[in-house]
Amino acid sequence: MSAPLQARLLVDCKAGLGEGVQWHRQTRRVYWTDIDGNILWSATETGESVRQVALDAPLCDFAFTPDGNMLAGFADALCWLDPRTGVRRVIETYMSGNPDTRMNNGALDRQGRFIIGGIHTAGLEPVTPVWSISRGRVRPILTEVGCASATAFSPDGTRMYFADSRGPDILAYDYDTVTGMPRDARIFATLEPDEGAPDGACVDAEGALWTACFGGGVVQRWLPDGRRDLTVRLPVPNVTCCALGGMKMQRLFITTARSGMNPDDLDKTPEAGGLFAVDVPVKGLPVGTYRR
Repeated sequence: MSAPLQARLLVDCKAGLGEGVQWHRQTRRVYWTDIDGNILWSATETGESVRQVALDAPLCDFAFTPDGNMLAGFADALCWLDPRTGVRRVIETYMSGNPDTRMNNGALDRQGRFIIGGIHTAGLEPVTPVWSISRGRVRPILTEVGCASATAFSPDGTRMYFADSRGPDILAYDYDTVTGMPRDARIFATLEPDEGAPDGACVDAEGALWTACFGGGVVQRWLPDGRRDLTVRLPVPNVTCCALGGMKMQRLFITTARSGMNPDDLDKTPEAGGLFAVDVPVKGLPVGTYRR
């Protein structure tokens, strides 16, 4: 394996819980959310022209639509969201009978379906579903999840990656591109104890999986056969999500979090919660848009 890459601070946004980062080719901007701060952030690939859009609820993850709007997973509901104004319109509420749950991590499959799961915030109890949203229809494709993370798809769309952050394992599923259903789960990779828990992920053009390691201060690249490859180190512990983008599709954008850190920890790692970036020797894949 090569020597670890070092990520640098791109935007010192001090997010409570940065998440959902992705590159939007049409606007040539990187977008991410601060779940705790009720803010949608965006910037150029060099960290300039930073914008904040205030929201009326925690935004957990999102997918762009062809017209530049978003299908957005908020803590309380699946919504249509105008990313320019922050105005949202509820489509369907999420687990309204359990106040200790919210939406969490999602991704588009290669056919344009939005796959998003939840989290039980009071103890990661396995009570939340993973939803698939396609052409306005919502249906569960996984159940009994404590904290949905690492959702990503192989370049041909036939493999789905997923993790429940209650444990160190990243799973791989065979994914039916016609029905949109995952099956035959098996362990793809396992984090070491000092790497924390698997969090947000993306797949590059070579089919390798990049996984943020919450509590571990790194992003790890895994080859399609599950072997470890490149490691990206950050100067902060809570690494939450990653996405490849930029004009050359070779910049890895990485969100982090300040949530759960005490004042001493924050004094030692003042860049916690920032958006980081590093240029990598492989290209990413276009994310695509949600097909309404």
